[in-house]
Amino acid sequence: MNARKIREDLGRAKACCSRHDTERALFLTISALKELGGQSAPLDLRGDFRAAFTELAADPDLKAAGMPALAYAPGAEKDVLQMLSQVYRSLKGQEKEEEYQSALQRKLNLDRCFNDGKKFLAEGKATEADACFVEALKHYKDEKAIFGMMARAMMDAGEYVRAMGHARTGLKELPDDEELGRILEECARLRQ
Repeated sequence: MNARKIREDLGRAKACCSRHDTERALFLTISALKELGGQSAPLDLRGDFRAAFTELAADPDLKAAGMPALAYAPGAEKDVLQMLSQVYRSLKGQEKEEEYQSALQRKLNLDRCFNDGKKFLAEGKATEADACFVEALKHYKDEKAIFGMMARAMMDAGEYVRAMGHARTGLKELPDDEELGRILEECARLRQ
């Protein structure tokens, strides 16, 4: 624990609050709390923490962001660090973003289900393939091409009704998609 760095960060955080630089003030306060290393603040730093927390609690941007009441209590540094980190992430807009690892895993699951469905189609098992494609859609977020790929795979296997179903599902998500419209028309024509 570097007491000098903590004191400097808290002093800068107070200055940032007076300049209405909320994000920077939060970052510096979080940095000071992290520097504690999970320990309670020493007696000589508690006044600095109290002053910084008072400034943060009075900040209008943080009040608008819905930050809960903030008061310094020795021993609660970990909880305050966690709360301030959440507020900081929400201010930065990162709270709703997927973490890289979870996005990668979701996309891998989508690819695995789609590839399993294609294998089942190659074996002539359309029902199992359709089940795999439905499972793939559970992992769908913004991969718009998946609808066309599923419909095209079903159409190539001669499953025109199922291909039309996937194309219609895709058109609900992407009403102006020309490829899905063409697949739907082609399936209707081939079905007759």
